[in-house]
Order: sequence, then C-alpha cells, then structure tokens
Amino acid sequence: MLDIEKTIATQGNTLQMPSTSPRPHLVVLYPQASFKQIPLTQGITIIGRGLDADIRLDDDMISRKHCEIFWDGNKVTIRDLDSTNGTFIDGIALTKKPKSIDSENRLQIGKMVLKIDFKDPSEEAFDKALFEAATTDPLTRISNRRTFMDRSLGALANSRRKDMYAHIIMCDIDHFKKVNDTWGHQAGDMILKGVAQLLSQGKRESDLFARYGGEEFVFLLTEITKADAVKSAERLRVAIEKHAFSFNDKSIPVTLSLGVASHKGKDIPTIEALISEADKNLYFAKDHGRNQVASEKTLKK
Repeated sequence: MLDIEKTIATQGNTLQMPSTSPRPHLVVLYPQASFKQIPLTQGITIIGRGLDADIRLDDDMISRKHCEIFWDGNKVTIRDLDSTNGTFIDGIALTKKPKSIDSENRLQIGKMVLKIDFKDPSEEAFDKALFEAATTDPLTRISNRRTFMDRSLGALANSRRKDMYAHIIMCDIDHFKKVNDTWGHQAGDMILKGVAQLLSQGKRESDLFARYGGEEFVFLLTEITKADAVKSAERLRVAIEKHAFSFNDKSIPVTLSLGVASHKGKDIPTIEALISEADKNLYFAKDHGRNQVASEKTLKK
C-alpha cells in the first residue's frame, strides 16, 4: 500500500531556477483607461508629450520634455525638467535635483498618476500574457473594441489640440452570413482572420485598428486630409476585393463596404459620435450596392 505520508525521493538535485534581477517598470495608474506598464532601461529615460520623449504620455498638461527617470541598475531617481505644471512625488513638488523613488511612492505628472514597480522576467511574461488577453481579439489577434476605444481618446485630444483632422473608417464584410451558411463557420473564421491580416498590412504605423465586433473592423486615422482618408479606405477595399480567398480548395469571393467620417480640430466630437457617423455612411454603402466607400461627400451627391 502506498504511504501517502512519505515523501518520494528522486534522483539528482532539485532543478535550480536561474537567478534574475528584477527591473523597474513605470506603471500608469490613473486615468484607468490609460493603464499600461512600461519597462525601463538602464540609464536616462525622458518622459513627456513631445515626439522626442522616450516615453510619450498624451496629456495636454504634460510638457514636451517633462521629467527624466534614471535607473543605475540599483535604484531609480527622478527629476523635473523645468516642466510647466511640475512633477510631484506623493504631493511634493520636485526640483532639478534628482530624488529617489520606489514602489511605495506615487508620481503625479499632469493629470496622470504613476508608480514604479520592480518585476522579474517571469512576472513580466505573466503580465504580458494578461495584457494581451485583455486587449487582443482572440480570433484575429488584433486589438479589440475596448482597447480601440481607450486608445482613441488620446489620439482625438491630440488632433483637437493641433487643429488637425481625425477620421473613422468603419468596415463590414459583405454577405458574411452567406459565407457561414454556405461554407461553414470554419470558413467564416478563416475569412475574418485573413481580412484582419490584410487590413493590418494596409494601415500606417500610427493608425489605430481593431475588430469592432462580428464582421466589422474600425480604423482611426489622423494627420491626413479628408480626401486622403477616403483614398486610404479605397485602398483597403481594393486589397480585399483582389485577394483570392479559398477554403478546402473552393474559392470564396470577399468584398468590403466602408464608411468614413471626418472632423477637424475643435469640431471633433466624441469617439462614439464619430463611429456613429461612420456607421451611417457604411450602411449607405451597403444599401447602395456594397463593395464601395461612402463618406460625407458621397451622401451629398
């Protein structure tokens, strides 16, 4: 009879895990929609709103070069860089003189609250897996709707501040129910993954892109004109139309209908209003023959 109270002996020594040192991460605590964990490299890291900052934080109360963090491999210090609205640790304003900061402190920059957290590689990997699960659509492996909505807030604020255009492109796969009914849901999943990949390849690095739900995808484009946004949508439409989709050696025709909504500067509404307008234009495209792009200009014809 097996003695369950007895420890089973094994040959050899217990597996030794490699010794690793934790490294600091800058964690955005508030606003909640901006939550992220950014690993810090050894040396100086500039935090600010400007394009030349090492870590960009989209908050109009943050200076272009607001403060710098220095990690010497042992401790983390931070100092203000003559920012307009100041840098605070636990409510106390910093000067140009570096001050140590650890995981117990709270850092305030503009309207944002942050902290330093030390993580070892295994924690980093676990956090990354959790982050991907929360932000990525499991089928297509692109951003999900919630992530898109959260990230769009900063992009729209930036366009309002710079008096530039922001554009929403809503995309819908034509006759997708027919694909599922005719070729099955496995074929439908293959089409969704293929369309997501082609659309992702057709976007600029700065464009936000996500699966909005079902067979719908959404883009947010900034810093281009209305005409260029419509041209971008047309390129996406053509890329899908020209691609040869097949399942079990059977060709499946796939096309997209797209709706574009554009506004500039202070006239940019909420992300929900922009999506609603683009959705209206999308359904105009679907009601008038599908496989086309509809925009404000289209509706005025």
